[in-house]
Amino acid sequence: MVNNKQAGDNLIDVNLYELAINHIKDHQQILNLGCGTLLNFEKQLISKRDVNIKCCDINPMKVPNESEHIKFFEQNVEKQFNLNSKVDVVTFFELIEHIDETDILLQNCYNNLKDDGLLICSLPNLASIYARIELLLGFQPHVLEVSNVYGNFGTGIFGKLNNTTGTSIHHIRGFTLKAIKEMLSYYQFKLVKVYGYDHRFKRLMRYFPSIASVNVIVARKL
Repeated sequence: MVNNKQAGDNLIDVNLYELAINHIKDHQQILNLGCGTLLNFEKQLISKRDVNIKCCDINPMKVPNESEHIKFFEQNVEKQFNLNSKVDVVTFFELIEHIDETDILLQNCYNNLKDDGLLICSLPNLASIYARIELLLGFQPHVLEVSNVYGNFGTGIFGKLNNTTGTSIHHIRGFTLKAIKEMLSYYQFKLVKVYGYDHRFKRLMRYFPSIASVNVIVARKL
């Protein structure tokens, strides 16, 4: 069974969301891709900013979970789509590593952004200090799975520590910081800010994104 095929309801630390929210202003229009059905980011954002959010996920929302400022629509982010009106900010969190059509995802970000709009995203870092140690010792990095049935093939103790059940979470893509920077540049985004994030060492890894477990990227549409 494949879980989280397009990210879904990932459990993401609110401190990571705060890094994104710091770049969002009142009265802006936001599009959040791969939002899941719990709308965790959306709820945190509207508690901090006066904004309107359009959000989408490949899975339908079975129980209404919207509000005056949050509107949900069902959408496969690996298929191209265009909103009726462009937005100021596009976001996605822990999404791109779950999908095959990463190019279409970034094209959707670009096409639905206003000129000079922001893309804010987060993704696991394939070159994190943890992955480097895992590779040095001959293990499969736990952030890059080789199977859709079992998530811990080759990961040894590192996989067991990070994924106790071995359930596949569909991490099919691995990005280093250099790779995502070059890919964003290719799709006409200019880097504004990069944060490193690690729930164990929040303050320290913020300044060392190249080895942090997660990278938070802020980029501007050219």
